[in-house]
Amino acid sequence: MRIFEKGFNYSQDGPGNRLVLHLSGCNLHCPWCSNPEGLFQSGTEYSVEDIFAEIVSCKPMFFEGGGVTFTGGECTLQSEELSILIDKLHDEKINVCIETNASTDGFLSVFEKVDYLIIDYKCPDADILKNITGADLSAIEKNIFTAIGSKFLHIRIPFIDGFNTHLVDDFIVFFEKLQKNSSDFDVEILPYHEYGKVKWEKLGQEYKYNNGKVTNQEIHDFEAQLREKNIKVRRS
Repeated sequence: MRIFEKGFNYSQDGPGNRLVLHLSGCNLHCPWCSNPEGLFQSGTEYSVEDIFAEIVSCKPMFFEGGGVTFTGGECTLQSEELSILIDKLHDEKINVCIETNASTDGFLSVFEKVDYLIIDYKCPDADILKNITGADLSAIEKNIFTAIGSKFLHIRIPFIDGFNTHLVDDFIVFFEKLQKNSSDFDVEILPYHEYGKVKWEKLGQEYKYNNGKVTNQEIHDFEAQLREKNIKVRRS
């Protein structure tokens, strides 16, 4: 497995205190990406056994329902190794979360095994999503509908001016459709930031997205519209 970053985080990447492992490789090219290392296949190769041993050694740190979170890049691109590792971690009663864009074939072989599922739903307009990020909206929505019946979903929206802030009504239409299948999901709106800009520059790459900032009022209004439709809203 190729990993480009490891570290602990509390409550922002799943419940409790968690060891967060960033797996290299991504099938998308979001120009605002805060972890561009994942786009360019950087990182270090580890065996499944080595990663398993490291995670087990951290068990005393997994307090308040914590565990391990696999993110990226896009962690499901390494689905074969990840699936094996998750099975081993469950033998040790370790809680497993993944953060995913839900657009890969590997998603289907992994999601049922995890204890906590965080999915990005970036944009409800197929053409905009494809042109800006390279993602296939139909694949993402199909995978979300497949997962919703068996898992509680934590859905995150990166809210970005010039990309999706004009599509609030379309977001809500999608979530209302999802509610008809199950209400076991919540939505978190993540305002645009430029935390990854320095990383792009260090990699010798151009940071190509600017002026994506949104206001607190825009966030508040979006959340209010979600609540009006009885869609659960999360803030972390």
